[in-house]
Amino acid sequence: MEELDMDLKIPEPLRADWFMALVNIQADLIYNALVVLTSPLFLLYRSYRRATDTISTAEKAVKRAPSRIKGGAGRVVRRTWFGIMGACHVSMVMVLAMIIAAVVGVGLVNLYVEKPVVVRERLFFDYTEDNPSAVFSFDKRKRPFGVPVGHKAHVSLVLWMPESDFNRRLGLFQLKVELLSLKGETIARSSQPCMLRFRSKPIRLARTFVMSVPLIAGIANEAQTMTIDALMHQEKWPRTKAVRATLMPRAQTRLLPQLYEAEVVITSKPPWTKRMAYNWKWTICVWTSMCLYVPTLITLLWCFRSILFPYSTSRTVMESENLEIEAVEEEVIERRLRERRNKPRRRTFTTTQQTYT
Repeated sequence: MEELDMDLKIPEPLRADWFMALVNIQADLIYNALVVLTSPLFLLYRSYRRATDTISTAEKAVKRAPSRIKGGAGRVVRRTWFGIMGACHVSMVMVLAMIIAAVVGVGLVNLYVEKPVVVRERLFFDYTEDNPSAVFSFDKRKRPFGVPVGHKAHVSLVLWMPESDFNRRLGLFQLKVELLSLKGETIARSSQPCMLRFRSKPIRLARTFVMSVPLIAGIANEAQTMTIDALMHQEKWPRTKAVRATLMPRAQTRLLPQLYEAEVVITSKPPWTKRMAYNWKWTICVWTSMCLYVPTLITLLWCFRSILFPYSTSRTVMESENLEIEAVEEEVIERRLRERRNKPRRRTFTTTQQTYT
């Protein structure tokens, strides 16, 4: 019976384990309940700490911002100012080079291009001579030689003659034109007959009837203008100095025409190369200036760099001086190291004394 009772009894350790399990369960429940209850408080505390840290960091950044902004703004303004001044300086140099190139280009083109000569001057025939003549000299236009070499000169005369009975009865007369050199020698000559334009008597009467009112009012006049192509001449050496026109009567007569006015008209035609250059003068000036712009800019920068860019030149000189100083220092150091390497070393010998017994 005692053995059965012993078997039916619950052992002591099992009772103790059950009790500890209950205590642990209750402790866990209480801890979890406390954690659940206090977790919002911890979250609010952490949020508050983070907010305070953020606010303090922002306050420090705001306090430091004016000095940083001020320093950064100063640097930006300084760099912008130096950039603007540098751009203005470079622009001035480029504009100077452009002006020099334009002046040189236009000068070269003007030296090559030759304008066609157009001269229109009045002539006054000297009727005290047997053969009245009139001379036109280019000295009157302040030009020692009027037509350039290589030009083809065309000389024509314009005669304003009255429709008088004398001129109508005169008929033909001779007109001679000569080109004279500086020494008075004849370079070219031409002679051709001239005559007043013929009008029959009925035509003259009808014209007078129709033009009676303008003729009486002085708007029209009874005169004819005669244009005579005298000669063509290729200008060469010796140069043309003057033009002489001479009126000569018809053979076996001494009658000369009556003139109101006389004019000489001289026009020249350059060679085709110079004529093309004259027609495209400004285009050639632009292209010549553009071709001379880069060499002019390089020449200015090469020859006048110290004047145009004094700051960069002084900086380059300082850098070169610093490099020379560094080179001298390195040479001195190398020489000293070389002397130390070549210097003989002192050797010390020790003798050991052995004592023999």
